Amino acid sequence: MRKGQAAMEFLMTYGWAILVVLAAIGALAYFGVLSPARFLPERCTGPAGMDCLEKASIDASADTVSWAIKNNLGHGINITNILDNPDETGNCDTITEKAITVDGTTTVLTGSNQVSLANGKEAILRVNCSGFDSGKFSGDFSVVYKSLDTGLQHKAAYSIRGKAT
Repeated sequence: MRKGQAAMEFLMTYGWAILVVLAAIGALAYFGVLSPARFLPERCTGPAGMDCLEKASIDASADTVSWAIKNNLGHGINITNILDNPDETGNCDTITEKAITVDGTTTVLTGSNQVSLANGKEAILRVNCSGFDSGKFSGDFSVVYKSLDTGLQHKAAYSIRGKAT
């Protein structure tokens, strides 16, 4: 009988310790302490075929957000607009200027202006935003483009997270 009681006490002691550890881990995960975004804050994500090439450059003193993309859609496109996602609660209040640099030539998007991006080509997109300071930056943008093959218009959503300097 004594061996059975010792075994039960052993299991109960370690069982309670394991429950306490699991509860602590659950609480940390619930409050976001273990969130991957906390450990990997700088990122640029976009759709397949319109890939981000690296993390974005976020300059709070110039109020600019710049990111590089590559057209891997298999056909050329005309970029017609860059929009701030109105449904998100990011740091970019209003876009005051939109510019695209392809092969060293920068074009500011205005009105019916558009920029051609051939398949396999890279571009740097830059938006001037009002309303953000140094520190954490979060913004969701949509790049509006028209396929040169079909003439159909599409939107590519980009999520930018990083540190504004």
